[in-house]
Amino acid sequence: MDEAQRILFDDLGADADLVLRLTTDKRMKLVWDELKKESYKLAARSVFETCVSHAVAPREALPSSLTDRDAALTLFFWYAYAFAFMKPKVGKFSSRNVPITRCQAEAAVLRFSALRLWELDLSPARNFLAAELSEQFNTHHDNLEKAAKFYDEVARALIKVRTGEAPLVISKDFGNRDTRGYVRMLATETRKLFGLTLIRSLATTASVAFMKEVTPNQVRKWTERLPAPPRKPD
Repeated sequence: MDEAQRILFDDLGADADLVLRLTTDKRMKLVWDELKKESYKLAARSVFETCVSHAVAPREALPSSLTDRDAALTLFFWYAYAFAFMKPKVGKFSSRNVPITRCQAEAAVLRFSALRLWELDLSPARNFLAAELSEQFNTHHDNLEKAAKFYDEVARALIKVRTGEAPLVISKDFGNRDTRGYVRMLATETRKLFGLTLIRSLATTASVAFMKEVTPNQVRKWTERLPAPPRKPD
């Protein structure tokens, strides 16, 4: 597969053994055969464009004859490899919650300070300040507002990351945190690509990636509370 070769040649820190397992293990043939079925309608409007936007490969490196289904297979392979390489783990709460709350709290404190400075600027006390100090009110007020907005931007960025990590947040921890996290992340992207969870294919892929037996029943249980796949645009 072209994507496997790209990873091996372009990424100096690639896990070659993982790439080879996902490309040469005989069990994966069943996965690719299932994903190639025309009965599975692609969920994305243009998987080719998604493939490019995800930087799986630059546009010039993708053949012009590449179909959306070919691109979907490329993306599935990339997700199957990348998630196994990153080893995401499920947990009962998002690790982003605390920094998000801190950023929001800091923004509130800064805005409160800006408000108090503005009130002081309007008070009679200002008349007794030296001219050079009086002129700095607006500057410091604006700087406080800018700092508050920066914290807002950081919080929004962390919220986006938390949204992407949503499949890793679970209500009950039954162990297998790494395998379960892998399956839930890959299932989320598989639904986006094919509109289905494809439980058997995910079980096979996880078994090959982690070199352990992952059953369809486990995948079914681990993914049953995932959000519904997005509807295909009209």
